[in-house]
Amino acid sequence: MKKLIVTSFLILVFATIFISSCKKIEYVAIGESISLQKNLIGNWKLDSIVQVDQNAVDKAFPAFVQKLNITGFFPYNTVSVAFTDGGGGTTGNYTFANPGNAPLFFAGSGNWAFIENGGPLRIRLSSGSRADTIDFAKAHRITDNKLDLRYRRAFYTGTKKVFVYYDLNFSKN
Repeated sequence: MKKLIVTSFLILVFATIFISSCKKIEYVAIGESISLQKNLIGNWKLDSIVQVDQNAVDKAFPAFVQKLNITGFFPYNTVSVAFTDGGGGTTGNYTFANPGNAPLFFAGSGNWAFIENGGPLRIRLSSGSRADTIDFAKAHRITDNKLDLRYRRAFYTGTKKVFVYYDLNFSKN
């Protein structure tokens, strides 16, 4: 009988604590929504480009082996790109300005289009028979005036294996 009273008392205490802890949580406003489509359109200046060795990352090598900021090795500070809207916000034209002749990974101008697989997270850059795919590395709000893209270099031996990628960080002109 004594066990029943103690057990009942403990259940009552835990139930009281549980019920009293159920309060409505007040969340702060999230802010403006992020639209990758709207954020892409405009003129962008390349601020930095970081090369990442995927093999070194996979093998957990030290950070200085995994990443290398190559912005200063070539005149990347002169590179800019303009993305224009072709109507509807999902396609358009792009043009890279590269007065310093820094090595680029894609054609200097052509068409762009979102690759929509669960959201516009990838962009296809096409020029003639050449087509390259770049990813959004980060999502920024339009007011941040930043654009972070990732270009992956891969080879194919039956399956796609990424061996190096480049994070391109732009700011709006």
